[in-house]
Amino acid sequence: MPAIAIVDDHAILLDGLKWVISQYDFVDQVLAFGSARELLDSLATGTVIDLVVTDLQMPEISGHSLIVELRSKYPKIRILVMTMFDSAYVVQQVQSSSADGFFVKQGDQQELECALRKVLAGGQYWPTEVMENNESEMATLAKLTRREIEILRLIGNNLSTKVIAEQLYISEDTVLTHRKNLMAKLEIHNTAGLVSFALKNNMN
Repeated sequence: MPAIAIVDDHAILLDGLKWVISQYDFVDQVLAFGSARELLDSLATGTVIDLVVTDLQMPEISGHSLIVELRSKYPKIRILVMTMFDSAYVVQQVQSSSADGFFVKQGDQQELECALRKVLAGGQYWPTEVMENNESEMATLAKLTRREIEILRLIGNNLSTKVIAEQLYISEDTVLTHRKNLMAKLEIHNTAGLVSFALKNNMN
């Protein structure tokens, strides 16, 4: 039976999730790690893991960076992303990575069991409701250029036009043009709305 590793920097959630998953009769072992570094160090010593359940927002090494590292060094390990963010941008980012599935932390135990079983069996798990709810927003995000997404992320960090221009080595007029284009594409009418959109989509 498979060994599952959970990676999350929130101790209470980590302990609770470990207990829940250990109750499933198709799981042999559940290992809990408070950081991606702890997991990678354990794998380097020879620990055998079949599936990694990882959060995205973590200090030092993010979930996205962990996925890249796992795919490079341990390509046979299955990966399920678990996050509290179910916005279109986050889903799109996870889909574009090489993760095998996506699970929202607000989901129930039955849904989690289904996700684990499917991914362990070699399949993919993308919640139908989440995908359908975000379909329109994902189509809109697909229209944004890399530079626009980059600027939107900086706007989400409450950086001024001047600071953004300095960080990206472009003119303030160029930043303002991108800001105007973002508002038009996202149908947002002010900077506060752009900040709110960036925060909602975990783009800060």
